[in-house]
Amino acid sequence: MTTVSKSKVFLVEQPMSRQLATVAIGSLGGLLLMWLGIPAGAMSGSIIAVATVGSLKPAAIVPLGKKLRLIAMLVSGVSIGAAVTPETLRNVATYPASVSAMMTCVFVMTAISTLMCIKFAGWNRSTALLASVPGALAYILSIIPTTNANTPRVVALQMLRVLFLMALVPVLVAESGIHLTTGSLRPTDSWLMFGLECAVGACLGFVLTRLKLAGGMLLGAMTISALAHGFEVAEGRAPQIALVSGQILIGAWSGSRFAGFDWGLFLRQSPIIVGSITLTVMVAAGFASVTSVALGLPFGATFLAFSPGGFEAMAVLALALGFDPFFVAAHHLTRFFLLNFGMPVVVRVFLQKKQ
Repeated sequence: MTTVSKSKVFLVEQPMSRQLATVAIGSLGGLLLMWLGIPAGAMSGSIIAVATVGSLKPAAIVPLGKKLRLIAMLVSGVSIGAAVTPETLRNVATYPASVSAMMTCVFVMTAISTLMCIKFAGWNRSTALLASVPGALAYILSIIPTTNANTPRVVALQMLRVLFLMALVPVLVAESGIHLTTGSLRPTDSWLMFGLECAVGACLGFVLTRLKLAGGMLLGAMTISALAHGFEVAEGRAPQIALVSGQILIGAWSGSRFAGFDWGLFLRQSPIIVGSITLTVMVAAGFASVTSVALGLPFGATFLAFSPGGFEAMAVLALALGFDPFFVAAHHLTRFFLLNFGMPVVVRVFLQKKQ
């Protein structure tokens, strides 16, 4: 997916000055889309700008190091938790029904995409399955070496699916004219309260990170902030500059993965990649529509909860679009655990047949 020299760059922590240059590019893109009034413009603009520059001039983009990534997760986690209210915590009891629907949706999305890749593109079973499983990229990358999967194809489909959801869904929403923001605006928490939440959230986040839990810092910060707001210790939302900064950092982090991306591979495989992404998003929208009507849930929040994206990205996107990010994060976190426990069994059973 990248040249040898670029791969080496991405394996080494880069100087902070170079990382900040990547963030600056993301900031320009994010602020531009915010100025244009695009929902979640800070994150979508950041990822589009960094991915575009990284594709045209790979040497100009470096990945964000551990410190900036942790800051992005910490700030975003506290911001997501700040959206929680006592009513949000009371509604947790309704999650099992929507979680069950979401897991059925994941199975259908994976099955349809896998069969499509096998039947219409001629991909082998390993490549088709690993490219189709949504929201488990870290696990997928860890087991690719144990299979005969085509790594570039798997990574291309996985990455482009997330890119579409993070970068293009907000733009499509803006063009559709749909008003997504729900609920009334709440007052802003003081910087003292925000700082306290960050400090305590960082402590829990570091513990979860040391336990190697994916998104540990975001989850720890989100948990502390959610408890503080759910029990009305804090009653406002995160400062706007913190919200925007977290979204820009996450966008720059995600967009940097496309530095040196083999767009020639995408063009050669575009029919199957675009087709798979389109079908999985349509399946997610269909399940979300039925579930939202059956359970009386907002369609937008349910769609993001069912979407084939990553835990961190979808939670932050929900926050930026004005939906309940706690609801979205809870569903993606549940999917993360179920996939990581269930995928070894699925892989063994599905791939034991002749490739």
